[in-house]
Amino acid sequence: MVFSNREGVRRLRLCLLITGICWLLTMLVLIFVEMFTVLAILAGLFLVVAIVIASLNFQYVRIMVEKNKLIVRYYSIFSVDRMFQMFEFRVDQFRNVEVYKNMFGLKWDIVFTIRVQKGLADYPRISFSAIPFRERSKLVEELRKMIPQKK
Repeated sequence: MVFSNREGVRRLRLCLLITGICWLLTMLVLIFVEMFTVLAILAGLFLVVAIVIASLNFQYVRIMVEKNKLIVRYYSIFSVDRMFQMFEFRVDQFRNVEVYKNMFGLKWDIVFTIRVQKGLADYPRISFSAIPFRERSKLVEELRKMIPQKK
């Protein structure tokens, strides 16, 4: 199994970049025509949209199974320091995948749980917000199928 949302992330970044530039140019024109009330409303909306985008935490995610290991690579696509993060574990250690839905179901966070020597361990949350809705549930189901069944 190999999953990557690279193409979707590229389209999302391009769409948000073009929209943001058009929005800022519109506000610049409003300054020159002295429509300050409309400018204030657009600036407020721009700030709200920027906060919502930041709280959704769009992430590039690549999940693959290779040689009986589940490898997860991810990074936040709108962060300043863009740190690439990765973890891997054997598929037979995989115990659970939990889905946390926030912001009326727009933001999905996934937590992987594995078995270690001293019990269970959780990996940090990974945001599936940049993945289309219909692919999110399919991906979670695929991951749940990989969990070893108790004998």
